[in-house]
Amino acid sequence: MRVTGHCLAVAIAAFFSLEAYSQDYFDVPEIVSSIDSLQDTAEAFADSSLSKTRVDSLLLEYYGKNRNFEFTSLSDLDTTLVRYTSSVPDSVFVQRLSDIKSFIPLTFNDVVKNYIILYSEKMPEKMGRVIGLGNYFFPIFQETFNRYGIPEELRAMAVIESMLKYDAVSRVGAKGMWQFMYGTAKLYGLTINSFVDERLDPVKSVEAAAKYLSDSYAIFGDWQLAIASYNCGPGNVNKAMKRSGKHDIWD
Repeated sequence: MRVTGHCLAVAIAAFFSLEAYSQDYFDVPEIVSSIDSLQDTAEAFADSSLSKTRVDSLLLEYYGKNRNFEFTSLSDLDTTLVRYTSSVPDSVFVQRLSDIKSFIPLTFNDVVKNYIILYSEKMPEKMGRVIGLGNYFFPIFQETFNRYGIPEELRAMAVIESMLKYDAVSRVGAKGMWQFMYGTAKLYGLTINSFVDERLDPVKSVEAAAKYLSDSYAIFGDWQLAIASYNCGPGNVNKAMKRSGKHDIWD
C-alpha cells in the first residue's frame, strides 16, 4: 500500500522531528534562531494573567508579521523522486525512534528516513516556527485528543497538514490547520458562511479533526490506517487494502 505508507511515513517523520528538537537531538543554528525569535511570544502565551482575547491578539499579530511564511502541505509532497542524504547514520535514527514513547508503532524504513531528513535538516526556518507555535497550540490539541481517547502523537498531523498555519489553503481548497474541505467540515459541524469559516478556528477545527479520527479508527480499528485515512482519504485506504489483499500499511 505505497500511497497509504507514504501518508503514514510523513506522520512518523513529523512526530520524530518534533520530539527530536524538543530533546535537543539536533543543534541546527537556523532552527535555534527561529525558536528564539518566538520565545517572547511563547512566554506571553504561558502567562496566565493574559486574557484569552489578548493571547489570540498576540498570535494574530505574529501571523500578521509573518505573512510571507510560505505554506506547502507536506501531505502533498512525494519524495519518491527525491532521495535525501544525511550525515546521521541509520542506527542513530533507529535508536532515537525506539527511545520515543509512542502509542503508535514508529516504523523505520527508507520512506520514513527520507521524510525525517526533510523535516529535521532541510527546512530549519519552517520547523523553528512550528516548534515556537507548538508551545501554544499543542496543549490545545492534546487536551482535545485526550477527551476523545486519541493518541497525543497525532498532534503532529497538524504540522503535516498546515505547518500550524491557521489560514493555510491547499491547492484543492482545503483550509485551516487541519485542512478540511468544505463538505467534510460541514459534516463535522464546522460553520462556514459569508461571515465566518470555522476551519480557520484552531480550537473548533481540532475538535472536528478529533471526531474525524475517532470515526476513522472505528472503521479501520488501527491508528496507522486512521492516520493514512486522514491524509489520503478512507476510500483510497480501502482501495489500497483491496489491491494488496493485506492490512499491513507497508506491504
